[in-house]
Amino acid sequence: MRRLLFPALLLLWFAGCAPKEPPKPDLTERVSPFLRELPAPFKARSHSRLYADFLSRRYAPWQMSELNVTREAATWAVRHYASKPLFAENRRPLPKARFEAWVRNANYDAFNTLRRHAVTLRSASLRLFPTMRPIFYDPSLPGEGYPFDYNQNSAVKPFTPLIVSHLSRDGGWAFVQTPFALGWLPVGDIAYLSGEQIDRIVKMGNMVVLKEATPVYDGSQRFLFYAKMATILPLVGEEEGFYRILVPKKIGEGVRLEESLFPRIWGERMPLTMDAANVGRVADELLGEPYGWGGLVQNRDCSAMTRDFFAPFGIWLPRNSAEQAKVGRVLSLAGLDAAAKERRVVEEGVPFRTLIHLPGHIMLYVGSRRGRAYVMHNLWGIRTKEGGRYIVGRAVVTSLRLGEELPDADPEGVLIERIDSMNIVVPPAP
Repeated sequence: MRRLLFPALLLLWFAGCAPKEPPKPDLTERVSPFLRELPAPFKARSHSRLYADFLSRRYAPWQMSELNVTREAATWAVRHYASKPLFAENRRPLPKARFEAWVRNANYDAFNTLRRHAVTLRSASLRLFPTMRPIFYDPSLPGEGYPFDYNQNSAVKPFTPLIVSHLSRDGGWAFVQTPFALGWLPVGDIAYLSGEQIDRIVKMGNMVVLKEATPVYDGSQRFLFYAKMATILPLVGEEEGFYRILVPKKIGEGVRLEESLFPRIWGERMPLTMDAANVGRVADELLGEPYGWGGLVQNRDCSAMTRDFFAPFGIWLPRNSAEQAKVGRVLSLAGLDAAAKERRVVEEGVPFRTLIHLPGHIMLYVGSRRGRAYVMHNLWGIRTKEGGRYIVGRAVVTSLRLGEELPDADPEGVLIERIDSMNIVVPPAP
């Protein structure tokens, strides 16, 4: 008996001396507990108006005769980054000659001279300069370095409408206006459309992809590209188990629109009804995705996540967080203490239709639990003391008090301390 007792006591002693698991932030990748707070779906007439507005904004580049911005506005990145200390992918200072070569290649003297309508052929990265090389600030600083490539403007999905301003000097890049941003795309990622092709597309219905990394094939069922959730493709019709869609096949500089089959289990006809089943399906596909600044490596950042949440329902959002925070009915939270902010969010926020903004970040309000507001958002990390970061790096559901449970969290970095507004994207009808 004594021989058994001693090892047991020894085990308990070592267990008591073992280091304790450090506290972790309270987060989850489940939205289902909040779906019961979802308001009733939109009435048919209201939803039709929302979708008509969505399509008008989506097809806007094809209705333009030229880019609707000035050359000065289009070249903001040149002036913004020219005087800043920049770093390259090797964590060393970016050579000035390399930056200047990018600017020369941008060929802005040719701005708005080509003026051709086009479409993306696959998922692409919209860049501020005509190069895939990254631009970083000092990687030794907190919150800098990978994934914060400041040459990355946005990810662009396949079959996105474009108008092309001009080409780079070397002919390898096209300066384009998408429905939501300006920037450079490799010419291999785009193809030009005729007016007849555009007329055909805009008169068709649409199917939206609801599964991440879905393979899409051409008319002969040869692989074309992977489509992310919220990719929109023209809908020709339906047959048993499949949608018949149009896909772009590049022929020279132009495009041939081929009919292809797409499994119905991976998509739906637009716009989706905003009911619990569809909201849960869309949210579950977004949750858990790694963070991607500006859509880097085709991952979403905070505003890309909120944009792609609303898109399948035919509700348009701008691309960046500051502009998204101006949509719908805006309520200021500035000047309130944390308790008053949370109380107002819980009392006046509409779950799954309300965005909550803080400088540089946007979140989707999903509901409350025991008086605490919860949000769905894709974030990089939580500020800690002495300028550090606790890395989350993915899309999660958290309370607005995320970070309070961490002993080294920066008290001023807790979400609820920094939020300054909320906006109901589509206010309930009277």
